Amino acid sequence: MKRILFVTSQYRVGERIYPIIPLLAQEYKLDLLKVYQMSNSFGWTGDVDLRKQFDDTYLNYFNNVYDKFCDSSKYDLIISDDNRPTNKTSLESIYKNANCKVIACSHGNEESKYTVMGHGRAYDYTFVFGAKERHAEWCIDAGIPSNDQLKHYESADKTHILIIVNFLGNRSAICPVRFDESFFNSTNLKKLQQHYNLPIAIKLKSRADEGSYVNNIEYLKKIIKDLDYQIFIDVEDDNKLIAHSACVISAPSTLALKPIQLGIPTILIRNSGQHGVLDNYDGIFDIEQDFISYIQTYQRKTEFIQETITGGIDYSSTNVMISKIKQIISYDNRTSTTRD
Repeated sequence: MKRILFVTSQYRVGERIYPIIPLLAQEYKLDLLKVYQMSNSFGWTGDVDLRKQFDDTYLNYFNNVYDKFCDSSKYDLIISDDNRPTNKTSLESIYKNANCKVIACSHGNEESKYTVMGHGRAYDYTFVFGAKERHAEWCIDAGIPSNDQLKHYESADKTHILIIVNFLGNRSAICPVRFDESFFNSTNLKKLQQHYNLPIAIKLKSRADEGSYVNNIEYLKKIIKDLDYQIFIDVEDDNKLIAHSACVISAPSTLALKPIQLGIPTILIRNSGQHGVLDNYDGIFDIEQDFISYIQTYQRKTEFIQETITGGIDYSSTNVMISKIKQIISYDNRTSTTRD
């Protein structure tokens, strides 16, 4: 039985491909390497340590579990949850010692720099979300497996308006628009809240470079006035949080693809993140624009989903990714156990 090394580095990146683990374990021997934020030695910066959820759900599918280091030369295939060639992923050292093909998965919705700079030095193939990102033969569109679970929530009750934050205004950011006091005042959220008669849910990221999420909560308390809201940091089921949203206001992010797949009215705030695969989405607005009429006439963006997320229309990304992994491991072991 062929052996696969599964490398996981960051939960919010890796969770997109975790559903392939049980299916891979049916046909291959799996070992696990935990690095960066998934390493046991990393100090979790959020409010819920999602590594425990990963361990409870998936650890029994692996024969051996390694923390930070392992011998990558003894496998028939290596799959990494991230394609960034940085110290965070350990991909370059893994790739250097490997005697097999290495597949790295998209870090997320961003420009293509990691896809370009990582090939040949950190991986042989990269899985991207959809056909629009397939600019070379080593870019393989395989969808977002975790989004397949959205199909179970298509009739979910709407309980809140969701705001997905990229960078708050209390820190520096690579993008010109942050979620600051100006954002919360200019987007007229009170009008939107009155329209739906629902509370607002604010989803924050737990970032390693911030040390603690507590300062972010205090910051929001200072700048948000006259709104009924609650704050979420680490969420065990993002699909559920998304599905119960009457509408979503978000930075251009991978998480924003979930409501778009479900057909939930989704507003993206221009220049609050890298537009990436969302660049041609027709719901990108400046913070001063009134988007109520867009929300009221919103329909599922079928054509956009088809070109952006392989398997996104019928929630079949998991099967797509498994099929393409089988093709790669079968082909490369039939021709050569080393790289070309």
